Amino acid sequence: MERIFALIAKINSLLLLLLLLAGGISVSWFLWSNNQWQRRGAIELPADDSSSSKSVLLRFEGVHKVRGSDTQMLLLSAEDRSGNFSSGGYGSKTRNVLFLSGAEKNARWLFHSQSHLILVVDQLGEGNDSESKVPTKALYFEFITKDSNGDGKISSQDQSTVGLSKPDGAGFVEVLTEVTRVLSHELLDDKVLSIVYQSGQSIRHATFSLGSLTRISEAEVVKVPTEL
Repeated sequence: MERIFALIAKINSLLLLLLLLAGGISVSWFLWSNNQWQRRGAIELPADDSSSSKSVLLRFEGVHKVRGSDTQMLLLSAEDRSGNFSSGGYGSKTRNVLFLSGAEKNARWLFHSQSHLILVVDQLGEGNDSESKVPTKALYFEFITKDSNGDGKISSQDQSTVGLSKPDGAGFVEVLTEVTRVLSHELLDDKVLSIVYQSGQSIRHATFSLGSLTRISEAEVVKVPTEL
């Protein structure tokens, strides 16, 4: 009788081991398949540091229609394994935007290189942004170009730049630099963009023409308190 119980215990242990092995194989297969899917269509490039064996994966993250136009936007994202770029979290981060316009899909890049970290891409237009029939008047971008805080990486903690362009990506211009944080951006009407932002210890308000993509006004609103 004791032999029977011992045999049953061995069989149970063997079954448990097989279940654990099957579970491990399933998890490994899932992770491998998911990684292969994420890499589908990606372009692998060497890291900026030529002495490093690490690489960067570049891929497009879907297509976005620019409302009221014949232009599509494709966001180019990067999974940087070199550690030089960080979005402040895990996953990929946007490096560039490709515009495809007209029936011929004429291509235009927002930036000439993939060295920027883009934080915000927004379509500016009247009414609710979720209404697909509301035409886009201009495009709004927040992005980072350099390591301003000296921590050795480009991240959302660095000072940013604000840029505007026409709906098809043309006429891109930087309108604000050395921005600590954008507090709000909104349309005062269909022609004027209002931006409230922080630069160092100064809270400032600037307005811009969506027609010419030029500054209309700018003034300091208040100083950030430096004492309790």
